[in-house]
Amino acid sequence: MPEFDHHSAAFAKDWRGQYQQLRESCPVAHVDSHGGFTLLTRYEDIRHVLHASKDFVCGRDLEIEGVPGSTPGGVTIPTNPFRMGMMEMDPPQSLKLRRILVPWFSARAVELNAVHIHDLVTWCIDRVIESGRIDIVDDLANLLPTLVTLDLMGLPLGNWQTYATILHGAAYLERGSVRGLAWLRDDIRAIIKQRESNPPAVRTPLDALLAAEVDDEALSDELVLELVYMLLSGGVDTSTALIAASVRFLSGNPDVADELRSDPALIPNAIDEIVRYFTPGTGVARTAVHDTEIGGVPVRAGERVLLGLGAANFDPDAFDDPNTLDVHRDAARQLSFGAGVHRCLGSFLAPLEVGILIGEVLRRMPDLEVDEAGVRPYESIPLVGGFRAMPATFTPGPKIGRISTEGLPPARGERELLRTAELASEDAGVEPGDAVGAAV
Repeated sequence: MPEFDHHSAAFAKDWRGQYQQLRESCPVAHVDSHGGFTLLTRYEDIRHVLHASKDFVCGRDLEIEGVPGSTPGGVTIPTNPFRMGMMEMDPPQSLKLRRILVPWFSARAVELNAVHIHDLVTWCIDRVIESGRIDIVDDLANLLPTLVTLDLMGLPLGNWQTYATILHGAAYLERGSVRGLAWLRDDIRAIIKQRESNPPAVRTPLDALLAAEVDDEALSDELVLELVYMLLSGGVDTSTALIAASVRFLSGNPDVADELRSDPALIPNAIDEIVRYFTPGTGVARTAVHDTEIGGVPVRAGERVLLGLGAANFDPDAFDDPNTLDVHRDAARQLSFGAGVHRCLGSFLAPLEVGILIGEVLRRMPDLEVDEAGVRPYESIPLVGGFRAMPATFTPGPKIGRISTEGLPPARGERELLRTAELASEDAGVEPGDAVGAAV
């Protein structure tokens, strides 16, 4: 088997090719790097493990019967320095925490926020539309997901630029990003303290976490911080990568851009295919809790297993002609958001916000052209495969939004906040009246 390292520059440059080579030659492979692990590259094997949450777990610091000492565990290889919220917990604990947040990220709740997301998209484009020049990453792809996530979580928008810069830098391990993350976490701690003493009139996901009890105990401030940070770090850069990759693809394929522009109803299906084709998070890890086998290959208790999501999405047994991006393909089976009890909370939100942005870019910047000489992909894929820079030009146009681009971005009105809170309360089985008033 060829040498494999999913954190190498070679993998970042050609992860599709490396995965294909392994899937064809050794679909269940033992890899020596990063302490050793088993790598899966077939769709059905990966889907099986994602659904087998009792056999392959996400938790950290695991005590596994028959395995001496503690197994690091977690959803990354090597294990991340900090636990990533309920992504790195197992049932029943992960499900209890997940139930608090799921109502705010359901298909109904996300669709309810579509109008406001459109307002945010308009504001982002208005900031650059008169100039005729843009960096897709800094001016759109990183900006929009940060604004959407902060606003949806109920975090103030005053520091949106700082949050966007820190979260993006941390995604590709920019020098100094650790200090930035420390500041961001301290800022969220301060917001949590302020919200505990002065809850808003209408509950948000942050307030729902502060009000929640699990096993008759309130969540600690540190656990609330961990969950909020999980949503920020997990939700922003994946969408950033998808937006940048989408715009770049449409710039280089004007026939596809013209088709989507003339028939915007095709965009949601196209986004599913874009999510499959670009697979921002190319792999996720699990830990086997007992001796078993996958695809006829033995896997020992305590062994780490890397699920090549990018490999699954290009498996020809699951997708015909997988190396072609076909906006007419039914790509609903793609595994970019995972599957099973740990399926990504943002699996409805990310496609919606990307689709709205792509529609507006096609409409308002019809001749946008990416400057390929200036495109700077991440040198490696710590968690997400994205871009540092992506300059582009287009014919300048007029601003159309109601909100000045000189001040803060538009925030949801009280009516929208209340309707979202009521809907989340209905889906969570909470009395609707509890959505209003003190977050207790």
